[in-house]
Amino acid sequence: MTLPSYDPPTSHRPAPPAAGAEPPPERPRRAPAVTAAAVVLLLGGAGVAAGSWLAGGGTQPQDVLPADTLGVLSLDLDPSASQKLALMTLLDKFPDLGTEGDGDIRGHLLQPLLDETDTGLDYAADIRPWLGDRMAVAAVPDEGSEEGVLPVVVLAVTDPELMAENLEDARARTDFGFAVRDGFVLVTDSQDHADDLAAAEDVLADDADFAGDRRALGDDQVALAWADLSAVERIAAAQGAPPVAPGELFGGEHLTGRVILGVHAQDDALELVGLDFSVSDTGVPSSEPTSLVHGLPEDALAALSVSGVGERAVQAWAELERTGGAEALGVPPELGLDLPDDLRTLLGTDLAVAAFGDVDEPRFGARVATEEPGEAVRLLDVVLDDPQLGLPVVHDTVDGGYVVAGDEAALDLLARADGGLGDSEAFRAAVADPDEAGAIGYVDLAAVVEQLVDRGGETAEQAARFGAVEALGFSATSTDEGGRFVLRITTR
Repeated sequence: MTLPSYDPPTSHRPAPPAAGAEPPPERPRRAPAVTAAAVVLLLGGAGVAAGSWLAGGGTQPQDVLPADTLGVLSLDLDPSASQKLALMTLLDKFPDLGTEGDGDIRGHLLQPLLDETDTGLDYAADIRPWLGDRMAVAAVPDEGSEEGVLPVVVLAVTDPELMAENLEDARARTDFGFAVRDGFVLVTDSQDHADDLAAAEDVLADDADFAGDRRALGDDQVALAWADLSAVERIAAAQGAPPVAPGELFGGEHLTGRVILGVHAQDDALELVGLDFSVSDTGVPSSEPTSLVHGLPEDALAALSVSGVGERAVQAWAELERTGGAEALGVPPELGLDLPDDLRTLLGTDLAVAAFGDVDEPRFGARVATEEPGEAVRLLDVVLDDPQLGLPVVHDTVDGGYVVAGDEAALDLLARADGGLGDSEAFRAAVADPDEAGAIGYVDLAAVVEQLVDRGGETAEQAARFGAVEALGFSATSTDEGGRFVLRITTR
């Protein structure tokens, strides 16, 4: 239908001013309504887009994996707003990183995994065009196979039709299966298995153990790893395989419980936190906090401090004797050591090892707290006098223990117990729970980078890209249920 033309009546037009009269004041012009609306829509759209990008949220791999999943390792490149902002702050400190290649971390992770499979899938051709920002690899029980475990790859899908087309083409060249569930595709060894996984009634996110472990760890994680060690060992035993890891390492005969790890960003650090829950059938191993590291010199390049080493060494030796492994070590009987009891005296109740000076030729040494310093030094002399060892070290007794080092300069540094490393800002920022941890590690990354830059050449150019780093620290602390491990890389 054609609308008729319309001409406003002349009576609606303002009359011209009379001769000699002042013209009426000009009314301010209003912005056209369409322009104002466009601005509102533009700003609103930008707000929605920014909000969508910052929000993260949505379905995660644990929401589509079955509840009996044995373990999962996932990556979330669309995390919460706080994580996005923290990651942006961190990346801004390293402007020279990520300039090589296409910067697609998904491909760097997935292509090696695809290369290890017989699916014939290529990341660039078959996966990248439809891949979202979340992915995971997982293991689920498979009673019908020799291994008892079925591997699964879980990928977020942005274009379901293209995904199906590409995977169908790849499946025509080899044998694998895939099925879609809640915006993810589950890829595994056969179509029957894939269909069963996608149809599972209960999912991992609702499993009480997994959900509780997630709450204990915290939600804001860019990467997450979780494993049910008890279930893994049960499957290994059912298949007649040896334990996945010896339970004796954790103080018991069987590997039990669960472990969970998460990586998250802070404005000035990247942190990995790990928790274990009842991984020993004899209870939670406890230890006193390590303290020797706090008194090391503040300019130490690196340090490692652990409490209760002597007692752990005695327990480990007893287990070696039980399994016949002690004989394989071949300790010469002429040394006259009373093993394993002398290990308790030699290694003591607290031990700190440190490195100083130049990265290429650092000076090393250790300080040991022991209840019998004199006997420890006598035993040390016995060991060092063995010509087969030929260790060029010096040692001396100090208050509450002894020090041993590669030269006199390092020995003097370690003999002083008031070096102040534990009170330095860099140490406190890098090491979590420094006053309660039973094990502590520390590396002065800033000093290492500065030394490498001073060398010049290609090494210096590579090191300069990391000029914003400050330190690396880790700590292990006992909890009521198990242990807590934190590794942190801080920036300046």
